[in-house]
Amino acid sequence: MGGKLKDPKVITDYNHNPVIILPRGFYFNDERWEAIWEEYDIKGESLNMDDLRRMFPSDESLHAKKVVRSGSQLAEEFKKPKIDED
Repeated sequence: MGGKLKDPKVITDYNHNPVIILPRGFYFNDERWEAIWEEYDIKGESLNMDDLRRMFPSDESLHAKKVVRSGSQLAEEFKKPKIDED
């Protein structure tokens, strides 16, 4: 059984120590579950995003999406209106 995670997921070991925090959109299945635990056993400590990127390089959820600035918002739109207190 597999699928994309709708929310981030924390995997912990039997002592409640963190193994990995999986991001939203990460494709999770039994094979990946086994690979994560195998890597955790080898490393002996919590895995990080660099470990996940190395293990699953084609998973898009592990790579930051570029922000495209269109210029549609001006700084004035973010300023709070001045309130006159008399």
